Amino acid sequence: MFQSGIPYHETGTFKSHRTFLPDDEYGIALDNLVKGCTDILLLSPCGQKIFTGRRCVQPQPDWWFMGGRIFPGETPIQSCQRLLRRELGLDISNERFVAVCAQAFAFGMREQAPKDHGTTDAQFCYKVQLLNEEEVEKVVLDENEYSESEWKLPSEIIEGNYHPALKFAVGNMLAGNVLEEMEKKVEEEGGGSDEEIAALAREFLKKRKEVDEVLKTSKDYKLVSKELDYETTVNSSDLEHLSAGKWTIPSDCNGDILLIARYASILVARFQDQFLFLIWKLKCLSQE
Repeated sequence: MFQSGIPYHETGTFKSHRTFLPDDEYGIALDNLVKGCTDILLLSPCGQKIFTGRRCVQPQPDWWFMGGRIFPGETPIQSCQRLLRRELGLDISNERFVAVCAQAFAFGMREQAPKDHGTTDAQFCYKVQLLNEEEVEKVVLDENEYSESEWKLPSEIIEGNYHPALKFAVGNMLAGNVLEEMEKKVEEEGGGSDEEIAALAREFLKKRKEVDEVLKTSKDYKLVSKELDYETTVNSSDLEHLSAGKWTIPSDCNGDILLIARYASILVARFQDQFLFLIWKLKCLSQE
């Protein structure tokens, strides 16, 4: 999501009064509330593959993220930590979580009766890279919730029959990876050359645009669950307002543009409005 993290603001002193809700009461709550959820893109130690589970329960009985709902009083990262311990037996320290994106979901079905009332979620998505094979071996899925699991290449998810929300998250992760590389280059001794920074800025904007292109194919996705005898499709709202994806940095840009690109790379993750202004300025300079 191209920001340094997802802040948690506690105003006053908050104390959770969460209690267990029977399914009938929880169903009423789902009819009236949007759940906050945290989901995780779990990366292999090499960082090249993503762990996915094929759900066998509603909602979304197909390949999906690891994660679930946030409990009152939890920060998003604390929620991720609890869910990874519960679902995969992993203990992950705070600093290993990196914010990826935020999305909103509406599912037509759910597990709680009446099932066809569905459920709505607001998602915070993070990525976590496993450190070694020892952590990989700890990954164990709940067989009551998942029928199978698989390590998948990002390209396999982007190009295959997967939910557009999963594709959107993976696309944002790939764009964010380029942004991280650009920031590291700026922060290293010497700060990297202007040409290197400009090339990474162009690559970032290319990846960012690809994210929006992915959502245009959302109607091509078909969810088919043989276990539940359930089929459906997805309609994703467009992202026309995210105009950053429509701009590019010209390959023959001059020195002034390169300097602006360097400055933009420092600000982009923290001050998105300023970044959009800088890209607009790049566009103006390229036409002079």
